[in-house]
Amino acid sequence: MRHLLVLLALLCGTAQAQQLQLLVFPNPGLFDVAADGTVSGPGAELLAKLGRASGLQLGILAMPIPRALATASSTPGSCAVGLSRTPEREAAFHWAGPLASGALVIYARADETQVPHGLQDLRGRGVVVQRESTPAASLREQGIAAQEASNSVSALRMLQARRVDFWFANELAAEPVIRAEGGAPVKNVLTLRRVEAYVACHLGTPQEPVDKLHQAIQKLRRQGELAEFGLR
Repeated sequence: MRHLLVLLALLCGTAQAQQLQLLVFPNPGLFDVAADGTVSGPGAELLAKLGRASGLQLGILAMPIPRALATASSTPGSCAVGLSRTPEREAAFHWAGPLASGALVIYARADETQVPHGLQDLRGRGVVVQRESTPAASLREQGIAAQEASNSVSALRMLQARRVDFWFANELAAEPVIRAEGGAPVKNVLTLRRVEAYVACHLGTPQEPVDKLHQAIQKLRRQGELAEFGLR
């Protein structure tokens, strides 16, 4: 009996090591979140494919970017999905991916006539970015003031309501929201550099499931499953 209990304990420990909690950012048209917290949409479907390809048990939990970053930084076994890999973040997480790649885009209302030709042209104009995003960091680095929205829907609504002149965003987040939310038409007025998005896991997460997740991402990319998310 004692040997059986030891074996069961080992098996339970192994099972636990193969579970990851994936933290995603609510984004209509990409990660749609129901009232009961259920996550659906193309992003959720991709994560389900990752679970099957990796053999891991992947939970999906939606939360705002700041909370997701805080959770992935403090809770072993938790991973934030869709983070850019920056020098400041590099040593703070285990990384898997890239999972997606999207261009940084400046959007304006369809009737906007004074379009920017670079980020410096945003100086002195009303600009909105999503909090804790790569576009937000890019503007801060150049000393360009911007309003910060908690999510892509809020940013789009601010642009459509003429509270700002431009919305600077990653197309992976912006385009699904524009299609899903409708409203006053907006247009892409400038496409800038591309940014890759990764899965960032807490450093206390065992390396084995992170490696399995990374290998599954590579497998799906070879199979063409990531083309919809900017990777071929």
